[in-house]
Amino acid sequence: MNLRAQMAEDACAILDTDELGEQVTWTDSAGSQLQRAVRVIEQPERQTIRRAHIWTPRATTTTSAGNTFRLRRGVDVTTWVILYSDPAETGLQRHYCFEQLPETVTLSRRKPQGTRAGQRRFVTSTTDTSVRAKWFQSSAEITATEDGRRRRMAGEFYLVLQSIPENLAAMDLVQSGGRSYRIERLEQGFTKADLPYLILERSD
Repeated sequence: MNLRAQMAEDACAILDTDELGEQVTWTDSAGSQLQRAVRVIEQPERQTIRRAHIWTPRATTTTSAGNTFRLRRGVDVTTWVILYSDPAETGLQRHYCFEQLPETVTLSRRKPQGTRAGQRRFVTSTTDTSVRAKWFQSSAEITATEDGRRRRMAGEFYLVLQSIPENLAAMDLVQSGGRSYRIERLEQGFTKADLPYLILERSD
């Protein structure tokens, strides 16, 4: 055994004995809850979201993107989500995480439907009420009407998503307070450390 492998084995042993690691409640992709010891190292924020990376023993903790773990520090309890993991080269594996986004929004898919008079209307076909998200910025822009004379201020709103629903086209978004928004477009980060976000306009 070379020195690198020996150090990784020793680090795993330290994590398992809580000398360096912290006890967390781990929820895997099957929904099972397990007690695990991990080493949580907080990182600078990105997109105004708290980030961290953790080290886990590869042999005893199997992880995948979307797994969550709950960390208690005194009276402060936070839930973290695995974003992605580095390939494991030794007995330790590093995972990049972000704090679970605080709000849930409702996404409704609109399906066109014809009427007897030949008009088109939209009816709601599917609804997802548990999409986790976080509002992080808003702005206002001056827009011109079709005649080019009248101008008005139109607000743009930015919403970070924890996961991307399939086919965002023809979807409406409703905030927890009841405000409705129209999805203009989806933006993806240039690196895998960024979460996707929506650019929205008010529709009510």
